Amino acid sequence: MKKLFLALAFALLFCQPVAAKTNYNVCFQSLDADVDGHMSKGEFLVAFSDGDTSVFDQADTNKDGSVSHEEWEAYKASQGFKSNE
Repeated sequence: MKKLFLALAFALLFCQPVAAKTNYNVCFQSLDADVDGHMSKGEFLVAFSDGDTSVFDQADTNKDGSVSHEEWEAYKASQGFKSNE
C-alpha cells in the first residue's frame, strides 16, 4: 500500500494533476499507480474520486476491466484532448 501511494504521489509530481472540476486530460503514468501498464478501476477511482466511472468504461474499449495506455490516449483524443503522455 505504501508503494502504491508513493508511486501515485511521484507520478503526480511529473504529470498534470487532476483539477477540482474533473479533468480527464491527465497523463497515463499518473494513473497507473502500480506501474503494470494498465489502469484498474481502483486506480481510476483514486485519481478521480469525484469522477464518472462511465468514463473508465468508455475508455476500456476491449472490456477487459483495465485501461491500457493506448486506450487512455484514444479516449482522450476522442474527447478532443491533446496527448500529454
